[in-house]
Amino acid sequence: MKKYSIVVHPAELLDEIKKIKQGLKSLIGWYSSVNALAHFTICEFWADEIQLYKVKKEVSKLVATWTIRFIILDSFDAFKGGAFYIRPDEDSSLYLQELLKAVGTKVKEIIPEAYTCTTPHLSIGRRLNEEQLEVAKRTFT
Repeated sequence: MKKYSIVVHPAELLDEIKKIKQGLKSLIGWYSSVNALAHFTICEFWADEIQLYKVKKEVSKLVATWTIRFIILDSFDAFKGGAFYIRPDEDSSLYLQELLKAVGTKVKEIIPEAYTCTTPHLSIGRRLNEEQLEVAKRTFT
């Protein structure tokens, strides 16, 4: 069994998010996820090869018919656990919540214990301590 994640990479923003992450790193030092590509996590799960094949098949069928929309990211925010992120605007968030739920449902039909993200966000940093989080909040507005 291996751990897998289903994510969406916002191709147009990869370089810009990398610059933001490196800017934060220059202020607070190394932190978790500093080198991760910008992405929206949809779900995470442990699977064997057969389960993974089934997940790929079902999710591919679902997203092939999904209506594509532009996502607008409009503000920075933080979760209590020390994650600093960029938040989508309200309409984009509702659209992404529908996508997360639909993909999560398909995955959970195959792997019931799969984790599905319920709050769409694009992480800048994870596991930041209070001081690092305050620097991020002051710097990026």
